[in-house]
Amino acid sequence: MERAMRKHKKECLSICTGAGLAVLGLEHRGKHIRVNTEQGFITMPSTPSDRRWRYNAKSIAKKMASIT
Repeated sequence: MERAMRKHKKECLSICTGAGLAVLGLEHRGKHIRVNTEQGFITMPSTPSDRRWRYNAKSIAKKMASIT
């Protein structure tokens, strides 16, 4: 289980860095992962059920990067 979580956290980080955000750290908050960046924070599910979370996270990260 821990191996799958590491893979998921790594994917969350790659989504944010791919959009051009500077990641400061990750926080595990119950059912969500909070990715803290210099521009703000993005909340992602820690146990996603399908692939849609990636599309939503990429969209939010791109919007956040373009604002700053």
